[in-house]
Amino acid sequence: MFYIQNLIIIFIQISILAIFISSSGFLFRKCLINVNHTPDFEEDGLFGFILIGFLALILNFFLPLSILNNSIFFILIFLLTLNFGYFNQNKKILLKKTFFISLIAFVLLLHSTVNRPDAWLYHLPYSKILNEHKIILGVSNIHSRFAHISIFQYVSSFFYNFILFKNGILIPIALVASFSLSFFYNEFKKNYKIKNKQIYSYLTFLILIISLYSFNRYSEYGNDAQPNLYYFILFIFLLRFFIDKKNENIFKELSLLSLFLFFMKPTYIFVSLIPLVLFLIFYKKYKIIRSKFFIFYISFLAIWLLKNVFTTGCFIYPLKQTCLDKLAWNNKNIEENILTNEAWSKGWPDLEDKSSITKSDYIKNFNWFETWKNNHFLYVIKKILPVVIFLVFNYLLLYFTKSLKKNYLKIEYLYFFLFSLFFFTIWLIKFPVYRLGISQINLFILLSFYLFFIKNINPSKLFKLHRYFNFLIIFVIAVVLSKNLLRIIDNFDKSIMPNLYSSNIKNQSLFKI
Repeated sequence: MFYIQNLIIIFIQISILAIFISSSGFLFRKCLINVNHTPDFEEDGLFGFILIGFLALILNFFLPLSILNNSIFFILIFLLTLNFGYFNQNKKILLKKTFFISLIAFVLLLHSTVNRPDAWLYHLPYSKILNEHKIILGVSNIHSRFAHISIFQYVSSFFYNFILFKNGILIPIALVASFSLSFFYNEFKKNYKIKNKQIYSYLTFLILIISLYSFNRYSEYGNDAQPNLYYFILFIFLLRFFIDKKNENIFKELSLLSLFLFFMKPTYIFVSLIPLVLFLIFYKKYKIIRSKFFIFYISFLAIWLLKNVFTTGCFIYPLKQTCLDKLAWNNKNIEENILTNEAWSKGWPDLEDKSSITKSDYIKNFNWFETWKNNHFLYVIKKILPVVIFLVFNYLLLYFTKSLKKNYLKIEYLYFFLFSLFFFTIWLIKFPVYRLGISQINLFILLSFYLFFIKNINPSKLFKLHRYFNFLIIFVIAVVLSKNLLRIIDNFDKSIMPNLYSSNIKNQSLFKI
């Protein structure tokens, strides 16, 4: 009976947080993007994380993200969403969407575990620091990994309150996945019958299947699933933009998503430049620069860079060119940290004779490639092979149903492909670890297949395959659900929610929340 009560409490907590994040996104978009914005549960949820990250970041300059402070601001934000009319919508639809979003997160979390060892090594310890202290100068000197903190540490830490308690730190990451997957499905479903959006709908279908395959285990998330999912989301918003270039609201949302990506992983700095390029090409007036959106964008960027200087001594860690060497708290081991991180990402632990070469020589001139090719590369192939088979199967289906015709390549898709190739190359040269490049790899493969056959799809024929696409979605969801249910059964004797502390008894005092 006690077990059932715990399950009910956890599901209610997830549901409360899902509604809160979605209502925060509604408030954010209505105040900053479009005063006429109406609630859109999934999309609002994705933007709600951005607002919470911004507020938590500012608060931590002056206050610890303690359980009391978090609870006060949690209530204040909720009251604001009430005042702005978030709940003036169809209650039946709201409850239905809340239930399904919460159910996905619930299944992902139940009897799972945190991302090991990174969660215990630095994700959770940093969340504890945020909960107990306002910003600490030079905190990266305590642990070098504290220099690599994602904006999501602030998001998760904000939800440690009197309603969610420690579960508030765990639930947001699962909700990113459930909001994203639901968003992909809705985009596929609502655009499938629209004449000029059928290819767009088909691409979102492919991204949905790839995401269901790639992000079906909570224990693999850590700080990596969120930016990978948001990169897919950014691509969808880019497609939207090129369908409706005159819509400034899409451009603003695209800009915020790219900035948020950069704050999750500095390797996405190139992505954050996309809105600038689009602005210079498509917008000649200064209307956007004078808007509330632009003020928020610049403020968020400035505060994040200032936070980096305070915690690491660098504006963008680990770019040494952005570091202020004269600061007393500057991380003096930055070159060694950069060298170690790059060497490890290129397979240094798999090198049999480490005495034969130094780390600095190992990462140069592709000396690492043979070791990486014989080890981690095999893992990458294993992970991407099902995606390639799935896309080949799609091609064969469209070919034999005579759904292909010769079409011209749209120039924007060529740009997408070239940028994807560039970003994929950066991943391969600098940090070729699969979990860091899931979206880069898969989007590159997807756009390669676009050049090969997707561009030649006859949109009018896609409608006839609607049943196949729906069947495949249901089938993949069933497989993912079964996989997670088996995991739950196998770990039934373990904690219902992922453990926030290390099994190493000596370290429990450090990690325990």
